[in-house]
This record gives sequence, structure tokens and C-alpha cells, in this order.
Amino acid sequence: MNQENIKYFQRFGFIQYKGLLSPAEMATISDAFDEGMQLARKGAPPPQPGQKRQQIVPFFDYYPEVLYPLLDHEKIVDIFAGLMGEDFILTLSEGIIHTGGSPWHHDAYAPEGYFSMRAAIYLDPLGPEDGCLTVIPGSHFKEFGEAVNQMKDELGALPDEMPGRYPLCNEPGDVLFMNHKTYHAALSENYGRRAIHINCVPNTTPEKNQEHFDWLMKFLAGETKGWGRFYSDRLISTAGPRRQKMMERAIELGFGNTGPITQLQDLR
Repeated sequence: MNQENIKYFQRFGFIQYKGLLSPAEMATISDAFDEGMQLARKGAPPPQPGQKRQQIVPFFDYYPEVLYPLLDHEKIVDIFAGLMGEDFILTLSEGIIHTGGSPWHHDAYAPEGYFSMRAAIYLDPLGPEDGCLTVIPGSHFKEFGEAVNQMKDELGALPDEMPGRYPLCNEPGDVLFMNHKTYHAALSENYGRRAIHINCVPNTTPEKNQEHFDWLMKFLAGETKGWGRFYSDRLISTAGPRRQKMMERAIELGFGNTGPITQLQDLR
């Protein structure tokens, strides 16, 4: 992570690191993902084309021996810290098996000058024909994003004709860091794409920016209401100093270790 990387992310709303994770790491992560998602399904078969995708949030407690270390991985955490500051806040982990494509959309939309983001780890080789994530660089900026939103409505059923689209071809080991405001889509109905997401948000205070802090509080409350407790007791108790720092602000604000248990958590 250097100043050029930071400027790239700030200008385009994403940055993809090729081969950030080794083949050996990816083989272990892939196996853990499959076992964790199967455990979450309670032995049921994976979702089929046309069915609802399988999305498990939070996910990492389903295979903590392999998945927790992603939160301690120096390469991943250093990039998050470079983009958001060392005091950034970890929110939720996700495991997803996609069953088709997705239209153009953005995710959480923070006020001007503030953002939330994710690291996305796709476990399979993906090109445009396979439904690799396709982004619109710069669409995290308000005016451009509004123009993109209007354009996608005008295109209707032709999302693959969006001008300026940029496919992010993936090989296992690549890691994508993306501003949640950035418009993205999967322009293929390819079934079975597997993804791990790590979601984070920069820290802020009322003294620094009241509007940003108010949004942060609403965001943390909404994520807790929608997905449940962020951090299990096990995730907290096994944390080293850097992971503890990633979790301490949400806990201080009344989130993180509160809320309903919605997935497998707190097992030791």
C-alpha cells in the first residue's frame, strides 16, 4: 500500500490486488468456505440456478481456524488501514454462493467525504462470461453516480450495455477492495460463484464530523438490526492487539458484541 494505491482507490472507488493471497492459502480458504457453507445449510444441497443465493452473515464463525486469520492477515489489514486509517472499524463477514447475475447497484451510501467498504475474495477463476464483478470506475462520486443511476434505468433490461463498465477478471488469490458507493454488477447468469466479504468503515467522532458520525451510528444500528451481532465471544477472545483495535470502537459505541445471535456463534 502506497500513495499511488491510495489515490487510485480514492479516484476510481476500488483497487484490485492480484495474487495477494498464495495458492496454498487459497486452497485452504476454499475448503473452509465449502465446509462452512455446508454447515450453515445444515446438510442441505447448495442453492440451484434460479433459487435464492446463499448468503451467511456473519460467516467466519463457521470455520474460525481458517477464516479468523483473514482478519489478522497483515497484507489485508495493512491495505484497510492505508485506505481508512489504523482505527478503522470491522463490521461483518459474509460468505456467499451466487445463483445468477446481479444488476447495476451500489451498496451502503455514506455522506459526502465518508464511505464504507469491503474486501472481496472470489474463490474461483472468473471472467466476464463467468460473471466476474464489473464496476463503473468513479461512480462513487455523487454527481457521476447519479448519472449512472439514471442511465441504468434508461437501459432497463440491457445492463451489459452500460458505458464505461470495467470487468475485474479474477484468479484465486486476487483481493478486491471496493467503496460501497461504487456501482457494480455481475453480467452473467453463471451459477455457483463463491465469495467472501470483509466489511469495514472508517472511524469518526462528533467532534470530527457530526454528519459522518450520525451516519456511522445509523449504519451500525442498521447492520445490527439486519444481520445480528457482529462479533462472537470467540472472535473477541482470540483476538490479538490489531484485531482488538478493529473491534473496540463498535463495542465502545454499543454495537459489535450486542444484538441477536443470527448465525453460528460463541461456540468454543
